[in-house]
Amino acid sequence: MLQNAQDFAKESISKAVAAETLPQEWKFAILHLVQAIELSLKELLRHQHPLLIFKNVDHPKHTVTIEQALLRLKQATSFDLSEDERAVLKTASRLRNDIVHHKFKAEPEKLKLAYAKLFGFLVEFFKTHLEEPLNLSIPKDIWQQGIKIKEYGEELYKRARAQMDKDEIDDDSLVACPKCGWEAIVPYGDNQDTCYVCGHIEHLAVCSRCQKTMIWGEHEELGGKEYCWDCLVYISDDYWYDSAKEEGRI
Repeated sequence: MLQNAQDFAKESISKAVAAETLPQEWKFAILHLVQAIELSLKELLRHQHPLLIFKNVDHPKHTVTIEQALLRLKQATSFDLSEDERAVLKTASRLRNDIVHHKFKAEPEKLKLAYAKLFGFLVEFFKTHLEEPLNLSIPKDIWQQGIKIKEYGEELYKRARAQMDKDEIDDDSLVACPKCGWEAIVPYGDNQDTCYVCGHIEHLAVCSRCQKTMIWGEHEELGGKEYCWDCLVYISDDYWYDSAKEEGRI
């Protein structure tokens, strides 16, 4: 599984380089990169127990999704992600779904920024959680091309960050952009609902439980209310939810 993740990452970088002149290649670059990320999560889960990578451990056939892998890692280990890292994986899942379900709109600049963010996550994930740095399994010339794209995204975010500081934007209010993946959408001010990095405009909502700002429609409603990922996981236990609802706690 680790080898597969490395192979998909290598092919992804090659497609990303080609996409600089052939924009249609971005969809393949991102698909391969998301696959590498998913396989990396499953590899970490496999370290806990080989059966944990399957949706049904009693009938090991289909493996878990990114979201299921994250939940199992959190339940089975001390592993958890930061808000920014979790947002990156939401972006990964959203982009893959858009591509495979024919809702994909090629916007090269935004896709390049999203790729830079996802690739940065994968590089850090390998270094922190897996057996070896990702660059050791990828030819140096290909690796350097991937790093250039990563640095491109980081530079644009750095500039956006400077502007946000100038506009006195509170970090706690920032929301990850669903298009480029960078945590740069603000819910107030002159640039309300706009990403400081790529300029995408998105409708925002507030979690009914913790009052955290999030993307509108990001999660299914429960009881006619919207919840962020953490709160959705917390109230997903049917017994807790039903009893809490009866007692008026939610």
